[in-house]
Order: sequence, then structure tokens, then C-alpha cells
Amino acid sequence: MSASEGRWKRLIASAISLGAVGVGVVHVVKPELKIDGATLALAAIAVIPWLDHLFESIELPGGTKLQYRHLEERVEAAEQQAQEVRLAVDDASRQARVALVTSGSDGLTGEATELVEQLVHEFTSLRRNEAPSSARTYRQERIFTELIRLTPQLTEFDTEAVLTSPDGGTRLTAYARLYARPEPRHLPALVNAAIQESMAFNQYWAFHAVGAVIDALGADNVQLGTIRRLSSYLPQLRQGSDRSRALRAVLGRVERAG
Repeated sequence: MSASEGRWKRLIASAISLGAVGVGVVHVVKPELKIDGATLALAAIAVIPWLDHLFESIELPGGTKLQYRHLEERVEAAEQQAQEVRLAVDDASRQARVALVTSGSDGLTGEATELVEQLVHEFTSLRRNEAPSSARTYRQERIFTELIRLTPQLTEFDTEAVLTSPDGGTRLTAYARLYARPEPRHLPALVNAAIQESMAFNQYWAFHAVGAVIDALGADNVQLGTIRRLSSYLPQLRQGSDRSRALRAVLGRVERAG
């Protein structure tokens, strides 16, 4: 306990003692004044917020016992857990939304190559002209959904070259293709791209693509070096973020296999 905390504790104790003496004086001067159990209970409740440095609990008239030491820590822990639940629900909602839109996105016509180029242009324009928002994220998800549907139809697609493209929209096409049609031979290049990815939206789906490729390859067959690269990168992500949860899910696949 620090010196300031010790002084604060003594001050609180002195104030409570003076209050008790005051009550005693009133009782002597005016013995006809009755103090019932309800009054005592209200008085005890009034001083409870000041007692956490002195006691672990207090028992009120009638046997009611109030615990309050470390109450603030318990409240903060409960709030953190609730926030994690909300983020997990949001994460599941995003993935479900992509799956739902994909299942009903057969209305587009035209050559796949041209459509993919249009989507890449739309993604680049969206990132350049709109500030981050839930609306922008939703539109990006719609673009990614269409890329999941269209990129497997491309007959000429240099996956590893696309993964190293300086253009974020172009890289997104590789993540979408590997998410839709996992190719284990591209796992090392995909992991490199995911770790080096500068766009949060892209990186989120890059990690999901890594998970899809690991599922196709088999977790037992993932090289130890690949696992170590992913594990060493995890601390660089903000704990509790959607990207952190996505990468943890990937690592969970290989840990369960091991």
C-alpha cells in the first residue's frame, strides 16, 4: 500500500469514527430520539462506497451482507466479456452475410474477367473516396462476395503474382479465389501476403483464406515454419479485434491437430 493510500485509509476511518461518536452524543443528549433498523441500514448503505479500503464486506441489520472489495474489477471484467461476445457475434454475422449474398448472386451476366476488373475498380474507388464506416464495410463485403463467385471462373490467374500486387483491390481477388477454391500449394505465399497486408479489411479475409487452405491441406500437413510465422505475428494485432480473432481461429486449427 502506498503512503497516499495509507493516509486516505486513515482519513476514512477517522471520519467514520467521528460519525459514530456524533451518533452517540445525539443519543445521550436526546435519549427519546429513536433510531430504527431501517435508518441504520440506510446509514450503512450511505458509507459503503467509502469503505473499500477498510473492509471486505459489511452486514446490515436483518442479516443482509454486502460484498464490495474488488467490485470495480469484477464489473470491468464483465464489461470486457460482454464486449468480446458482441465482437464475436459481429464477426459471425459478417461471415454469414457473405455466405448468404453469395448464394443469391447469380444475376450478374458478362465475362468474368471484365466483371472482376469492374469490381476491383469499384473497391479502389470506394477506399479512396469514402471514410471508414459500417456502410463502407458492407459495400466492401458485397464486392468480396462477388469476387468469391467470379474469380474461380478465371482461366488465367497467376495467384502468387496477384498476392504481391501493390494494388489492394487486386490482392483482394487472390484472397477471394483462395477462399472459394483453396489451393494448398499457395499456402506459403498466402501467409506471407496476409502478414504483410496493409489493409485491415483485406487482412481479415486473407486470414480466413489461410484457414480455408489449411482445411483443404489438412492441419497435420502444415509446415512448422508457417505456423511459427502466424504465431509470431499474432501479438502485433490489437487483442480482441476481428483480425486477431480470425488469426486465432486459424492457429486453433493447427493446435487441435497437434
